[in-house]
Amino acid sequence: MGLIENIRVAGTGQLVPADVVPCSFQDVVAWQRYIHDPFIRPGGGIGFDWDWPAYYLACNTLETAAGRQVTVFQIHVEGPGGQAVPVAQCLLSMPYAFPGAPKGGPDPQCVFVWYVSAAPVAALRQRGVLHKFATLAPVLDTAIQMSAFYGLGGRIGLHAARGRTESESQELVKRYLGHGLARRASGRGFWRFLARKEDGRLFYFDSAAALAYAANQDDLRPGP
Repeated sequence: MGLIENIRVAGTGQLVPADVVPCSFQDVVAWQRYIHDPFIRPGGGIGFDWDWPAYYLACNTLETAAGRQVTVFQIHVEGPGGQAVPVAQCLLSMPYAFPGAPKGGPDPQCVFVWYVSAAPVAALRQRGVLHKFATLAPVLDTAIQMSAFYGLGGRIGLHAARGRTESESQELVKRYLGHGLARRASGRGFWRFLARKEDGRLFYFDSAAALAYAANQDDLRPGP
């Protein structure tokens, strides 16, 4: 299918050109310094206390030692002066144990999405971008495309981080379910999740669901 080249303006059918761009450590540091710390941290929402550079270094060390590959990417739109403006950032790892594997069945692998963040509207406006974007769909789609490209069948998994309140935590769960992700039942067999107990907040797309979801994002890809 290929990577997306457009992103939707939230709540509308309008499309804006966008690029999926792999990140260096310097890109992650810039996100932390210019987007996360001044705009995300003060809001106190899910992920407000994340340290992207630390996660980048730790994940590369731990995942590489386990024989997995870590990738960080951003989705960029163009600012009024032609500059690239990041609207979302994601850190993922592959190949990872698949949360949707049936109990007692085969053990397929997937792309696992560790961290996802979107630039707040205020951060975009400071850079001259006046739209609010629907970022989760293109992030999930990019993970699916990477999974398919690396022979993992489009399968992806992710964990819903907890917020500071139960309502905030449940809102993220509802958002993931609203995108069609399946939820792994808490306590359903053994799950290889480093230093974390299974808490019922693991989500996944199996191959069929992933390809169906990606097909619904085809308007974000270039035309024939």
